[in-house]
Amino acid sequence: MIALYFKTWRDHWKTLLAWCFTLMLLVSIQMSIYPSITKNKEALQGFLDSYPEAIRKIFRMQDYTSGAGFLSTELYSFMVPLVLIAVGATWGASATAEEEDEGTADVLLTLPISRTRILLSKIAATTTVVIFLSFLAMANVLALRGVVDLTIDSGKLFAATISSISLGFFFTGIAFLIGSFSQRKGSAIGVVTGVSLIAFLIYSLSALVDDFDAIAPYNPMEWGLKGQPLFNGLDAGGNFKLVIGGLVLLVLAIMKFDKKDISTP
Repeated sequence: MIALYFKTWRDHWKTLLAWCFTLMLLVSIQMSIYPSITKNKEALQGFLDSYPEAIRKIFRMQDYTSGAGFLSTELYSFMVPLVLIAVGATWGASATAEEEDEGTADVLLTLPISRTRILLSKIAATTTVVIFLSFLAMANVLALRGVVDLTIDSGKLFAATISSISLGFFFTGIAFLIGSFSQRKGSAIGVVTGVSLIAFLIYSLSALVDDFDAIAPYNPMEWGLKGQPLFNGLDAGGNFKLVIGGLVLLVLAIMKFDKKDISTP
């Protein structure tokens, strides 16, 4: 099981390096913008206040010029969670669907290890990489906050990191479940990506569209983002729903994979 865990990392090391570089570049670019925000704080805030209320609600522009408001709007309300969801979707869908897609599933399943343990090793590897990337983003923010004179409470930044991990974990669960049904990696990734974007769109528009009020409590984006951890600290309830939901999805994925008829090209 440990060997399969490290094999999963080895199989994806190139894409992992690419994601690390992308995430660090993304955070660094956004942080580099902040000094220009503070220099023109009053003018910029006045400009943002002139935006239609609908736009400010969609993008959650709460106190944009503060450190918490800036990071929330530019990184932790979409960018960082999106990267983690993308990684979880790619690794999760690859766990089973890629093996069938590339014709290696029959070799994998001849190993003297149960299907459950095979999938558990891949789940552990994927969860670990989501956590690693989350704390990489946090470390980058902490390293640059003094350089750009951005004030942010470390505890609340940690809370935002936990929320991002929880979102990534939930959609990793979806990816594993879809991958356990699908025989094609591309289609599995496409479904997970589509679900995450639809969930985010509904979350963004829920402040404007009353018809979404009924489904908002069931939206995973609502669980992970509505608590605004950079302002309010850890949202235990939202994170609990995401983690439990992710675990349920992973259990279903294991049950499906355990009974699945494997086909190879």
